[in-house]
Amino acid sequence: MCRLFALHSDQPVTADLWLLDAPYSLLSQSRFNADGTGLGWIGEDGEATVRKRPVAAFESETFPQVATTLRARSMIAHVRLSSGSEHCVENTHPFLQDGIISAHNGVLEVTAAMRQRVRELGAAHHVQGSTDSEWMSALIAGEVAAQDGDLHDGVVAALSWIIANVPVYSVNILVLKDEELIAVRLPATNELWVLERTATAAQPREPLEQYSDSLRARSADLAGVRSVVVASEPMDDDPAWRLLDSGELLHLLGDGSLTSEHPFGPLAHALSIEDLGLSAAASQAHAAQARAQEQRRRQLAEDAA
Repeated sequence: MCRLFALHSDQPVTADLWLLDAPYSLLSQSRFNADGTGLGWIGEDGEATVRKRPVAAFESETFPQVATTLRARSMIAHVRLSSGSEHCVENTHPFLQDGIISAHNGVLEVTAAMRQRVRELGAAHHVQGSTDSEWMSALIAGEVAAQDGDLHDGVVAALSWIIANVPVYSVNILVLKDEELIAVRLPATNELWVLERTATAAQPREPLEQYSDSLRARSADLAGVRSVVVASEPMDDDPAWRLLDSGELLHLLGDGSLTSEHPFGPLAHALSIEDLGLSAAASQAHAAQARAQEQRRRQLAEDAA
């Protein structure tokens, strides 16, 4: 299962997103999620940038270097486990379309009706690869344009259309535009978590030091800085981590304000894991992955004892 990560802070920060030194680091985890790594962010100049390669993190020098040196208020990271499509740059997340950065975890069917809808919106030229994720990103870009650039309304329109018309197993998505971030968990198939970290001058928070078997974010810059982290799993033992509800949409604005809503109805064509092809089913094997992660955690605890 792919890994999603987003960081949104109230001032530009440098964030080390890749765990390089733990026994089960991103470098180690990428041997099992080895189909691509990517990072997208909004720079201090307001420009949207994506850096990605269709290689595992342990084989990449570029992404750790970028992750440890860039300064941004908003960023998205993605580690890919393919559901069957080719390993190439075009199929690697995040996607950058019309200034919108997006990354997806899950599976949906790209039907003829969905392709036609993207064409009607004038967004088919964005699709360079063969993934369901890129078609969904193009649909979002088209709907945002149709909503006069409103990211929130465009995302809601795109996902509402998908819910009504497309067979869906899971749509967990992060969408970033002009330091405005949206995170959606749809439905409850795959997990997506959020951690809000508040800080004041009188009571600054400790430097952000969050890690898991697969991702890490660390930055002394985040001491005393309000920030929000969204991830596929809790990244530390902070009890403030909250699992998003099924169908929940989080909306972060550039000023740091955060709202939550549930704008979506039930899936018209819900897929089960038995409905997926072998490659897609393997990429979404939650139970086996959860057991393996728990075994690693127990082993680490035993080693530390």
